[in-house]
Parts: sequence; C-alpha cells; structure tokens
Amino acid sequence: MSVHASVSAAFGTHVTIDGTDSIHAYALVWWARVHGPEGDVPAVVKRTWGSGQHALEAWQRALVARGIRTVEPLLSPVAVQVDGDDEARTERWVAYPRLHGRGWDGSVDDVRAAGRLLGAMHAASADLVVDDFPAFEWGSDAPASIADDVEAVRASAAEHWPSADPAAWIAALRRFPTTLATVRDAALPLMPCSLDHRAANLLFDAEGALTFDLENAALAPRILDLAVAVLLFPLEDAGSAGRSLSRDEWRAFLAAYLERAPRLTSLERDLWPMAVEYMRLEWGTWHLTEGVEPEPANLGYLEDLLTLDGDRYALP
Repeated sequence: MSVHASVSAAFGTHVTIDGTDSIHAYALVWWARVHGPEGDVPAVVKRTWGSGQHALEAWQRALVARGIRTVEPLLSPVAVQVDGDDEARTERWVAYPRLHGRGWDGSVDDVRAAGRLLGAMHAASADLVVDDFPAFEWGSDAPASIADDVEAVRASAAEHWPSADPAAWIAALRRFPTTLATVRDAALPLMPCSLDHRAANLLFDAEGALTFDLENAALAPRILDLAVAVLLFPLEDAGSAGRSLSRDEWRAFLAAYLERAPRLTSLERDLWPMAVEYMRLEWGTWHLTEGVEPEPANLGYLEDLLTLDGDRYALP
C-alpha cells in the first residue's frame, strides 16, 4: 500500500486528502479537509517527528491561546504503518488547519514581520512549563566528529563553491569544543523554541507573519533560536536573493523582535557572538555538506553563509 493510501486509511472518515501530489518540495504534505459537526475545515496532513508529540501539541495549543499566529492539531495524531526498504515502520501523522498567506517576497518588511512574530513567540513561551518537552541536543566535541566535518566542508566547498575559501569555517570548526562549552555551560534560561523560524516555514499577509511548522521545537536558550533564525532565514526559500540576510535586514529583524520579546539579558548579550558561531557551525555545517539543495539561489545563499563574517549579525 502506498504512503498516501496508508495515511488516508489511518485517518479514516474524519479526513479527506485532496489529491496525491505533495505540496512541499522536500517532504510529503497534502491538502486535506477535516470533517466536523459544523462542516469541513481546510487542512494539511503531514508526518510529525520525534517522541515529544504530546508536549509539542500542548505548546502549540498554548501559543494559539495566547494569540500567536500558528497552528494546533485539528485531531489527535494517527499511527500509520509504512513499508520501508528493509522492514515496516510506524509513523505519526497529524492534520493541521490550512493557513492563508503568501511566501516571502524578499522584502525587509517581511523580514521585520518575521522578527516580530519570533519575539511574540518568545514572550508567550517564556513562562510556560510543558512537561516532557524535547530537550535541545547539543553537538559533539569529539575529535573524530570535528575531523569528519572539516573534511566534509572541504569536499562540499570544492564541489559546489570552488571559488570560495572555506578556511575561516574550518578554523571555527577546530575551535568548536570551546564554543560548545561556553554556550552549553552558561546556564542560560530555557524555553520552548521553534529552532526552524525561517522564510520557508512562514506565510505573510497584511497583518504580519504566520508560522506553520514547529516540528523541530526543543527546550533551548532563546538566543540559539534567534541565532538560527537569522542565519538560516533564506534557506531553501523561493524569496531568497541568493545570499544570507544583510546587516540592515538583521537589524530590522532584531528591532522588530525586541518590540515583542523579553529584553535580552546582559549574559545573553555577552554570549551572542558565541551563540551565532555555535548555530552556524552545528546546524550550518549540515546544510553545507549533507543537506545541500542545488537550486541556484540556495547555492548562492549557502556560499555566502560559508564565507560569512559573524560580525554582520552583531548586536547594536
């Protein structure tokens, strides 16, 4: 049985999936309708990840209750049996309401709206206690792991960006143990964080930004969420200009973020450069090596990320 048929069977008469073509370039996501007592609700169905689904659902419901423009499940997730290459596996699929809006148009106004939304999410999450929320997974400082990353960056740069010099990135990788220890051991307060707040997961309308994908959330220091948002904002998005956010775009994002978010503490401000370097190395390295998507704009963005001077995203 196909994945589409298995998902349809698991949802049963509660959900109708409209068509078989995925609406997402890198994952199976389908338009659907959830049938309720007051009529059909336009929806999407998608696979959900991780072991903390109940905690994630509780966070989503709390965010929506606090006025955050995001999604919460329309139904409890269903278990779907899928035939794998070697053996069958069980996946969890969820139906979310369909949000309406457009993609990032490349403008600084949209960047500003995205920053304002992230600030509101952090303000809404700061005092939340969600049992069993997935913990943030710190990177490895094992010498073998770092050596593998160094060679992978060299190889990927030679293949995709032969005119770019990866020396600064490689030097940063070699000091990664110090970067990791500095941020991890700083006893920063934790909160539920998206860790995937980028243009490809956002929609925009006259009221601002909406987020529809919180599946990578974890209990983490919020400056890591802020850092990865600015670093990866253009990743895999059609609105990308083929580069990372500029200094002016970052300042617009940050100013809008601070309109809604709790004030950055002195410790957070002191650790900000290390937080940017940590997320650049830990998450950016994967996208520069194993996760390269070859569209021209995305390759241009990743080349800019590879050679990025971290001072571009300094705090004013």
